Amino acid sequence: MWRKTGKILILLFPTIVCASELSLTASVDRTEVGLGETLDLTVSVHGENIGDVPSPTLPELPDFEIIGRSSSQETSIQFTNGKMTQQQGIHFTYTLSPKKLGKASIGAVKLEYQDRTYETQTTEVNVVQGVTKKPSPRSSRSTPPEAELASQDNLMVVATANRREVYWGEEVVVEFALYSRLHMSDVNVVESPTFNGFWVKSVYDAKRLDFQRRSFNGKSYDVSVLKKCALLPLSSGELEIGEMSLSVAVVQRSRDFFDFFGRTRTVSIRSEPIVINVKPLPTENRPSEFTGGVGKFTIKASLDRVASEAAEPVNLTVRLEGAGNIPFIERPPIPAIPGVKILDPEIRENAELVGDRMKGYKEFRYPVLPQTDGEHLIPSIRIAYFDLEDETYRTLGTEELRFTASHTTAATEFVPTSGLKVLGTDIRFIKPDLTQLQSQRCAPQGWLIFVYIGSLGLIGLSLVFERHRARLLTDRAYARRLRSNRMMKRRLKQAETCLRENDEKEFYSSLSKATLGYLGDRYDWEVHAMTKDELRDQLTREKVREEVIDKILNLLDQCDVACFSPSLMTVKEPKELFSQVKDVLSEL
Repeated sequence: MWRKTGKILILLFPTIVCASELSLTASVDRTEVGLGETLDLTVSVHGENIGDVPSPTLPELPDFEIIGRSSSQETSIQFTNGKMTQQQGIHFTYTLSPKKLGKASIGAVKLEYQDRTYETQTTEVNVVQGVTKKPSPRSSRSTPPEAELASQDNLMVVATANRREVYWGEEVVVEFALYSRLHMSDVNVVESPTFNGFWVKSVYDAKRLDFQRRSFNGKSYDVSVLKKCALLPLSSGELEIGEMSLSVAVVQRSRDFFDFFGRTRTVSIRSEPIVINVKPLPTENRPSEFTGGVGKFTIKASLDRVASEAAEPVNLTVRLEGAGNIPFIERPPIPAIPGVKILDPEIRENAELVGDRMKGYKEFRYPVLPQTDGEHLIPSIRIAYFDLEDETYRTLGTEELRFTASHTTAATEFVPTSGLKVLGTDIRFIKPDLTQLQSQRCAPQGWLIFVYIGSLGLIGLSLVFERHRARLLTDRAYARRLRSNRMMKRRLKQAETCLRENDEKEFYSSLSKATLGYLGDRYDWEVHAMTKDELRDQLTREKVREEVIDKILNLLDQCDVACFSPSLMTVKEPKELFSQVKDVLSEL
C-alpha cells in the first residue's frame, strides 16, 4: 500500500555513503517508537543527473511490517563562482510498524547504479510499550498546493461509455481520458483496462498527450483522450469494464528562487469500473434465418457471369451492408439448387466506428459449380437480423439470379474432397515386358537409421537447452522458480547448522528466511515487503489450500515469537518446528 504523501521528514541519525556520482542516505524520523505506532524510514539519493536511478533494495525486516510507501523528487540549481550546477534528490519513504518490544534493527539498504553498489549502515530502533511523542519536522519544506490538489478532483482518469444498457451484440463505445488542472512532467500507464466478456475493436490509442479544454462537473480541465474502444458483448448479464491505472509525475512549485524546475511528486490515479447491463435477444418470434446480426442492414446478391462453359465456376456474392455488429454475422443459408454444387464461401468484411455506431459490410463469395447443362436458378437468399430501433426481428431477401451452363457433363466430375478432377486423361500405366519383377532392396542399413534418429535427438536437445538458457537470462520468474528447491534446501541446511550449534535465535531467523525465500522464489514475489494479510491474499490467488496457508503463517509467527518472546511459543521443541517447516514447504 503506497501512501500519497510528498512530505519529507527531518532525517535523524543519518548514515551516508558518498561517491563522486551520488550519495545514499538511510534514516528514521525517530529512534524510539511505541508498539502499535509507526515510524518512517527515508532513503535519499542525491547527485547530478540521476533521474534514471532505480529504487533501492530494502533488507529483510523481520522486526517490522511495511504498511506504506511513497516517493518524491527535487531538483535545485546552484551558482558557485559563476558556475551553475544542477543537483537532484530522490526520496523513498517507507512507513514501518514494529512487531515486538525491545531492540529492533533495520539492516543495510543497497542500491545498484552504474555497475556500482552503494550501501548504508544498520539503524537501531527501540520499541517500547505505550505511546511516544513523534518529533515535529524541522524542515522548511511544506506540502505544495499541487500535492494536495492531486489527491482531490484536479487530476483523474475518467472512463465513459455511450451506453450502460444494451442488447447482446449491440456496440458500446468506451473512452478513457486524463483530466488535469495541474502541470505534469510524465504520465505512464500502469494497468490497462480489461474487457472480459466483450469483443474489442481498438479505435484510438494515444501515442502522445493531446490536451483540449473541456468542462466537467462545473470545472475546466485540460483533457487528453488515452484510449477509445468499440465493444460488442459476447454474453448477456452484467459485464464489467476494468479500471485504467496511471502513474503521473506532478510538477510542484518551489519556494527556492534558484529552483527553476521545481520538484515532482508521483501520484497514482485510476478510473472507476463501468458495469454494462447486457439484455439477451428475445427468443419469441425469432426467424430461422437469423444469423446473429443486430443493428440495421441491407442485402444484395450478384453473379460474376451469366454463362458457364465446361463447368467453369460462377461466383455468387452475397453482400450485407449497414450499421451494427458486422463481425458477429454468420453466413446466410443457401437453399439446395438441383444440378449445382455450392462450395464454402470466401468471407471479407470491413467495419469502422462512425460516430457511436459500427458501420461497414460483410461479403460472402460462394463458388458455384454447375453439374448439368441448362439454365440454373438461384432462388432468393434470406437473412434475418434484430432491429434495435423497433426491437424486433426483420427478414431480408435477395432477388432471384439465373445463369446458363453448357458442355458440363463431358468435361468434369466434381470430387468433394479435392475439387475438380479430369477423368481418363491424367494417368498412363507402365506395362513392363517381364511377367514378374524381381524384388529390389532399397531400405537403408539398420545402423544408419539409429544414427539419423540420434542426430535428430541431439538437435532437439540443443534447441531445448538454448531456449532454456535464453529464458534464464530474460525471464526472472522462470529463473527464480527453477532454483527455488535448491535455495530452499541450502537455507534449511543453514538453519539446521545453527540448531546443531545451539544458536536458537539465528536458527529461528534462518527458518523464517527459508520459508519466505522459498515463497518468493516459487511465485516471484517480493515477500519481505508484504504484510501477513497481503501474503495470505497472494497465496489464495495461487490456489494454495487454506489449511496450508494457515500453517505457513502460523510457522512464521512462531519464528518471530521465538526470536523476541520465547515464552509465548506454542511449539517448544526447535526440531519439531524445523520438521513442520519442511513438511509444509513440501506440500507446496
